[in-house]
Amino acid sequence: MLGRILQRTIILITFVLALILAVMPMSLAIAPWRPEWPLLVLVYWIIALPHRVNIGYAAGVGLAVDVLLGSTLGFHTAAYAIVAYPAARYYSRIRNFSLSQQALLVMVLVFVARAIVYIFEHYLNNAPLMWHYFWPALSSALFWPWVFLMLRKVRRKFLVR
Repeated sequence: MLGRILQRTIILITFVLALILAVMPMSLAIAPWRPEWPLLVLVYWIIALPHRVNIGYAAGVGLAVDVLLGSTLGFHTAAYAIVAYPAARYYSRIRNFSLSQQALLVMVLVFVARAIVYIFEHYLNNAPLMWHYFWPALSSALFWPWVFLMLRKVRRKFLVR
């Protein structure tokens, strides 16, 4: 019983750290390149433990991102849930991809999530299209191997199953 509580706590701590990284102040020059940390952590846990972290977690993390970023409630929630579905559906295939192939997939997933949020913002708040809005897809792909390896090490060290 205590082991399961510790395992859930480890997963939640990684999400909290990702949320902190998502709102941490950055230089204006590199802020548009900020990776989608919560989505990276979410994708990792979905492909590592699909029976434990699923679309429900995606909705919860998306809601937390909405609250932290001050965006309209539900935009990131919907985007994260939609993006989490293919990761959860094809987790066994994704596990067999190399890290570079996974990084490309992560880039596509982050791009789709950002596009969904943009579409909501455009139709509800008349937001203009700015191409730098999609740059985090590239930076997230570049950071994916490190995120993957660090979270795998944490999962193995604390025996999260």
